[in-house]
Amino acid sequence: MEVARRAGLPVPRVICYGEHADSPHAPVSIPMTRIPGDELGRVYEALSDAERDTIQMQLKGYLEVMRRWEHPWDGSRVCSLVGTAVRSVRVPNDHLTGPFESEQELNENLLKPAWAGGFPSEAEYNDALARARKMGSMAHRVVFTHGDLKHHNILVQNGRITGFLDWESAGWYPEYWEFTTALGFTMEDFWWYNFVIGLGGGRYMAELDCERALASLTGSSYYW
Repeated sequence: MEVARRAGLPVPRVICYGEHADSPHAPVSIPMTRIPGDELGRVYEALSDAERDTIQMQLKGYLEVMRRWEHPWDGSRVCSLVGTAVRSVRVPNDHLTGPFESEQELNENLLKPAWAGGFPSEAEYNDALARARKMGSMAHRVVFTHGDLKHHNILVQNGRITGFLDWESAGWYPEYWEFTTALGFTMEDFWWYNFVIGLGGGRYMAELDCERALASLTGSSYYW
């Protein structure tokens, strides 16, 4: 988050960091400065079309800037900002995983929990598996990614973004990850779906299908 703040993105300033070994549900605390504004999702319906367009273009600009940052590990490692494991909402129970030295290694790891038990037939399981495996035939750049792009992580005020929050999932991921993570469980008739498409998500519809198939294969692992 400090890297993003120094790059000019509207993020809080970290005051300090604390560890709490006796609190398993909140093992760390990170006090930060307060940022004014309301969650985008709470006020979106009340915004004018001009304000919605401004906010979308502003956020798109932030993402484009981040995606141009130079990858420190030859452009291939999928990892945290500092090269270690990542924590992602796309990984069961937000567990740490990786780092991975290539996109292929990441794909193989994500498919490991695939389970046929949640499908009514072997044919449907095999169909989902084939859809998910198509990701392996697509090559992607590994770019810097926020990792938890949700409307409640964007603060707005007076028609502009004032805060871009929750960077614990940030790191180096395949270029589609930012958008398919945001779209994976979003209904197409919800405003956020088209908002993310406009941010650049429209380029990754094939990857989104792969990700949704993967989610159907591995959903049970989120409860293990």
